[in-house]
Amino acid sequence: MIRLSLPTLVFVYAAVFLAGIFVIWMSYELVRKARTRRALRGRLKCAVCGMEFSDASKAELPRCPGCGGLTERDKVRTF
Repeated sequence: MIRLSLPTLVFVYAAVFLAGIFVIWMSYELVRKARTRRALRGRLKCAVCGMEFSDASKAELPRCPGCGGLTERDKVRTF
């Protein structure tokens, strides 16, 4: 039998509880970031007119539907 004092028992309980919450929080954040990346896949922003559009083609320089300019495949940045 393991004997623990009350303060040690409370500390262990609190540490396990907080570790569980931390693991749940980190897993939620990983899933959320993966969904965001998946949603922004194929999103482009035209350097000429600033229009954001989706392009599923594999073209290296897709044309902007707004101004017709060629657009590089840079990632759309979010805050």
